[in-house]
Amino acid sequence: MNSIRHACQKEMDYMRSISNSIYVLACLGLLLYGCEEPVREDPFVGMGAARWDVGKSANFLLSDDRFTKLELEVAYMEGFRPTEVLLEGMVGFLEEFTFKPEGIVLNLREIPAGGEEFYSAEAIAALEDQYRQSYNEGNTVSVFLLVVDGNFEQDETEFFTIGAAYRNTSMVLFGKRIMESSGGFRRPPRGILETTVALHELGHLLGLVNVGTDMVTPHEDEEHEFHCDEETCLMYWAVETSNVFLFVPQTIPTLDANCRKDLKANGGR
Repeated sequence: MNSIRHACQKEMDYMRSISNSIYVLACLGLLLYGCEEPVREDPFVGMGAARWDVGKSANFLLSDDRFTKLELEVAYMEGFRPTEVLLEGMVGFLEEFTFKPEGIVLNLREIPAGGEEFYSAEAIAALEDQYRQSYNEGNTVSVFLLVVDGNFEQDETEFFTIGAAYRNTSMVLFGKRIMESSGGFRRPPRGILETTVALHELGHLLGLVNVGTDMVTPHEDEEHEFHCDEETCLMYWAVETSNVFLFVPQTIPTLDANCRKDLKANGGR
């Protein structure tokens, strides 16, 4: 009887040791799995990377350090297709001032009319969230231009906004205001007006003036933050407002020497 009891006890001890070994291995496996380096998402791609402040992506847009290709997505509301002057002007501007060895790609498409007389900043952002398709991905950085069929909510009778940069890779043109303000007596042609304003806003996305791209030489207008103090420069404050009519007759302004130096110092051409 004792021999039987002894044999049973040995078998029980053996089974307990196997069970303990399995438990230890299982715990070790969980421990090792839990200690694996977590997969981290790239903060510079996807929708989240298009929700920063204006100028925060200036170096990414200008240099080829992180992105070697740029996609320009233009979404316009029905009846407000941008002119070829604007489209060619924006692509040419980017080719002139950014390092993108794999090129600049234009993505142009129509979106449904909004039908609003005025658009708030919140409404513009919501429209981008609804219609924007291109975001930073792989080696491609994306810029988004929205053209709406109304005016800006904060406009006044004698002082109004024609365009604005409102996120790090996003800008808007107010198509109705452009239509009403171009082509008439003492008014620039539509293509000249909308291109001038679009390039001005694009300049802000590239960090001008002192909004993401540091100044090589101080030239920020003391009375108008983030704008150049040179009246003939594309980044002069009057360009994005109704004052542009006193500034842009029949030609598109260019960047002055100081703005060009700033872009080059931040990775641009």
